[in-house]
Parts: sequence; C-alpha cells; structure tokens
Amino acid sequence: MPNLMQTVKSYGLTEFYFSLSVEDKECLANYSQHLSIKPNKLMSCSPDCDGCFMVNNGARFLWATAANAIPDGKYGFVERLLIHALDIADEPDDVAWIHANLAQVYYDKHKLDPAAGRKSITHCRELIKMGYMKSWARNMMEELTVYTV
Repeated sequence: MPNLMQTVKSYGLTEFYFSLSVEDKECLANYSQHLSIKPNKLMSCSPDCDGCFMVNNGARFLWATAANAIPDGKYGFVERLLIHALDIADEPDDVAWIHANLAQVYYDKHKLDPAAGRKSITHCRELIKMGYMKSWARNMMEELTVYTV
C-alpha cells in the first residue's frame, strides 16, 4: 500500500483523517496496511489480478479498513469509518457493503445494547431494498427477532 497520507489525500479524506483521535489514526494505519490500493493512473486491474479486490475510492478504503477491524472488536472505530463511508459512497456496491458491515457490527453488539439490534435490522432492511445479500440479511433479522422476543 502506498503511504497512508498519500492515500488519504488522494481519496479526499484529509479532513476526516484529521478529525480522528490518535488511537483511531493508529487503527487506520494498522487495518488499512494490507489493502490493495489502485494507483490513480491505473484504470483497471492487471490481467494477472483475476478476482482481486482493489480499493479505488474513499468510501471503499474506509469500509474495507473497517471490515478488517471488526474481528478485533474495534466497534467504535469501525462505526466512525462506516458512517463517514456511507456519507461519501457513490457506488451501489460500496453502499451495500457499508450496510452489511454496519449490520454485522450492531449484530455483534446487540446482546449488550438492545438499540444495536434495531440498528442491525435497519441496515439489513436497506440491503434487502437494494437487492444485495438478501438471504444473509433475512437470516440475521430472523435471529435478532428471535433474540428480542
């Protein structure tokens, strides 16, 4: 991955980056370090990059970084990144992955926070409306409904 500040700057995330705490900046550097960043001059993946995942915009950079932090339970950091990513996302695929990651974060928190379960359901409904990950979202909603009853 290129220099973190170069990436942040190239995706128009400088102001957002400077709004983060020192701890969040360290998390951003840590969880984004293995992402494949598409250079500005490269218009598509190389032929030997069959099926690779390339970060090519600010929203994708944020949600992919956030997704890397979910298994470590960095939920506050993840939520901050995903909320900003949702604000700037232009591509439907990115919006769907942001909703899916938010649904997962809130699902993981629902046993400690009943409001988190409702938030997870909201993001699952958004996925279903968009036509993405419908089966996964319905299953998650069903689990949350059973848990809250």
